[in-house]
Amino acid sequence: MRDLYVSIGTALAKIEKEKGPFQIKCMIARDPIEPLWDLVLSADWFSESRKETLDFLADRVMSQLDYDSLIHFSGMVTYSPDSQNPLVNALRKIQHLHRQHRYDFMRADGMVTLQTQLSQARLVIPFDDESPSYSQEHDENHIQQQCA
Repeated sequence: MRDLYVSIGTALAKIEKEKGPFQIKCMIARDPIEPLWDLVLSADWFSESRKETLDFLADRVMSQLDYDSLIHFSGMVTYSPDSQNPLVNALRKIQHLHRQHRYDFMRADGMVTLQTQLSQARLVIPFDDESPSYSQEHDENHIQQQCA
């Protein structure tokens, strides 16, 4: 599970450097017992053509996943930033609170996993604004500098 999170997070960080930020970038699962994860994304830079956007994202994200990660990955869903879908509204709020570090006390293994009452998303993992591997390397370098 952590490998899937790191692989997708790394791919999303690269995409953001090229295209701009995501307003929503979360993995969701309907079944908390045997989760299959969907990646839900929303961004201002999404193309008018949903197919074009999904093709671009699938190419960039899927190429980062190994077999073990793929068996836990179900699909990718994109929404326009102005969508008023109830799931999008809930994820927008979760992402906002995550960016404010409101869930940091729940962080385990480098990620935050939230249980919700949403039928479409019983589990939600919001992504950090930095890639997971970058954050871990940054923390390790910072510790090494303090010890030197």
